[in-house]
Amino acid sequence: MMIKNIKFSIEPEIQEKILYKHGIKEEDLKEEVKFKIDKDSFKGPFKCHGKKTILIDKRISYGDIEFKYNVWQCKTCKKEYVDLEQAKRYEKFLIMKKLLEENLITIERNMNYDGKTFFFRFPKELTNNLHKKDLVDIKLLSTDGRMFLVEVKHGNACS
Repeated sequence: MMIKNIKFSIEPEIQEKILYKHGIKEEDLKEEVKFKIDKDSFKGPFKCHGKKTILIDKRISYGDIEFKYNVWQCKTCKKEYVDLEQAKRYEKFLIMKKLLEENLITIERNMNYDGKTFFFRFPKELTNNLHKKDLVDIKLLSTDGRMFLVEVKHGNACS
């Protein structure tokens, strides 16, 4: 088996796992190939069977929550593709489902007060991928102001 060594912008450990999963050994890698993935690569419509996929509406329910999203479907084989935007929306639905199931890893922290503001600190183990310029998007989940959904976004990604 002769395979070109393709460099991805992913963690080396993850790349190793991918290669191992597919039975590719280090000695199978012959040369290095670099390429860029276009920023619009994960936007539909996609191609399947040489034709463009069509956008269709889908819905999924969990308890009282109904989630509506779009998929790109092949007219020939009915295979469905999700673009990056819909994948992000679906991921949020799964997070909400986990919240409702209360099947999450939870950490209890003490609330701090500096004379003006209440705050809490993230445990060191959770901050490896955080940076000083990251922004925090906080969504209020309850009317009493005691439940929040906190998302850390890289750089100026907050909208």
